[in-house]
Amino acid sequence: MPVVDKNKLLRQTTETKHEIQIDPDDPDAVMEVWIRDISFFDIQLATQELFDIGQNGDLSLNLAAYWRFAFTNWVVKTNPSLTTDEILNLKGAVGEAISSLLPSPDELAQTVQGGFTKGDSEK
Repeated sequence: MPVVDKNKLLRQTTETKHEIQIDPDDPDAVMEVWIRDISFFDIQLATQELFDIGQNGDLSLNLAAYWRFAFTNWVVKTNPSLTTDEILNLKGAVGEAISSLLPSPDELAQTVQGGFTKGDSEK
């Protein structure tokens, strides 16, 4: 049966709020992070950041560029409110917690290779 509600096909314009623990010794110390829905073309843009192609055709990964793109494009709001510069200067553990809410480079590469179209039994 064809999809009647085309909104099921489109990137949602609302963000999803997440709470992350920022101090393992203090369970009450949390940060709120809002992540926007990611479109197919967002993934294509992120892929351009992830892969560097050298002049001789060599391919290398640029993880810093990928995460910079992901944090500055898909994290739309934080509480406490952080500037872009502050987001790019988070402590390692806080950045790692936020990165767990975003597609990993492995997931991104799988998606670009067609993994998003395969059923679980085909992956």
